[in-house]
Amino acid sequence: MGSIVSPSNTPPIELLFLGTGTSSSIPHLDCLTAPPNRKPCLTCLSTLTPEGKKNIRRNTSAGSPHIRQGRQDNVGKNFQAAAVEWFPKYGLREIDAVIITHAHADAMNGLDDLRGWTLGGAIQTHIDVYVSQSTFHEVQRSFPYLVSKEFASGGGDVPDFEWHIIEDKVPFEIKDTGVQITPFIVHHGRLFATNPPPAFAPTPCTTQPTTPNLSGRSSPVRPLSGTCCSNAPPKIHPYLCFGFLIQDTIIYISDVSLIPDDTWALLESAKKPMPVLVLDCLRLRSHTSHMGVREAVATVRRLNPSRTYLTGFSHDISHDEYITIGKAAGGDGPKDTTHMSIMERRGTEMIREGKPVWIRPSHDGLRVFVSSDDSVIDETYD
Repeated sequence: MGSIVSPSNTPPIELLFLGTGTSSSIPHLDCLTAPPNRKPCLTCLSTLTPEGKKNIRRNTSAGSPHIRQGRQDNVGKNFQAAAVEWFPKYGLREIDAVIITHAHADAMNGLDDLRGWTLGGAIQTHIDVYVSQSTFHEVQRSFPYLVSKEFASGGGDVPDFEWHIIEDKVPFEIKDTGVQITPFIVHHGRLFATNPPPAFAPTPCTTQPTTPNLSGRSSPVRPLSGTCCSNAPPKIHPYLCFGFLIQDTIIYISDVSLIPDDTWALLESAKKPMPVLVLDCLRLRSHTSHMGVREAVATVRRLNPSRTYLTGFSHDISHDEYITIGKAAGGDGPKDTTHMSIMERRGTEMIREGKPVWIRPSHDGLRVFVSSDDSVIDETYD
């Protein structure tokens, strides 16, 4: 790719996809070691060849290297492997901030890997971590030593964090970078319990303490609406997850099954057209916790960004098949379906009718650049 020219000497915003797979990542070990009598998984098996490299997908994660040294969104179970591959390649070293979308293992279990940055001040003295109150409680419950070193054992070799509590639709700035981020709530499936755990959604009848972060601020635990101590029938509680509006330039929604009305109001009031949308799409059909192709394309058509990069894929569909489906959403897919795979045909049939939109699958290592005039280019599709 040629050099990037940005008007007014303003550096472009850069988005680096560190991981683009679902929680189990791709390839699946059971697919690579399947017995001969089982139908082969072409997506997973393709990863054993150079041609299938874009089907190697780690847990969904992205970074923005334009902010000093870098911002990291989510540190999943295989963050260490992603960092080893992409940080040296793109000259990344210091991490300005880690922003966690939710408290699932594929979004936060890589926190411990960050000791490589802070242990003994190897790269930096600490890392700022931005989380919701509920995610903070889940980290505190699951990994108490990451919050307070008094719970460390052995040599006490744990990472150093400064915790910041962020709230729905309350913008915040990453340190003093001038970079503004607005978190917003989306649904990421549901809780399979009649009552939500206290750390996730305390009831108004329960007194909850505030949790200060190391910068001295405190944020109270806020209850979900509609939860209280009563004899009302149990309700289905959605699992809440953050998406992010970054610099009025990027909408990032990595894990979503439903966008609530109040979040739609925020997103539709943002700049038009938004240069980049990063959107969850697990597979063709919708899932309890994720969008499928039909829902993802409907979301894209409603928001109408300049470019959309899908993420969070399972092994059901390959990278190249997603390209075909994305082109069909833009009205420039192949007219002859004879040579399409079954998944390509099914996908294009789902989204054939409707406003043309630009959609492509992201892949691990993809870099996207947004200039100050909101033009978007990347290193794969241009």
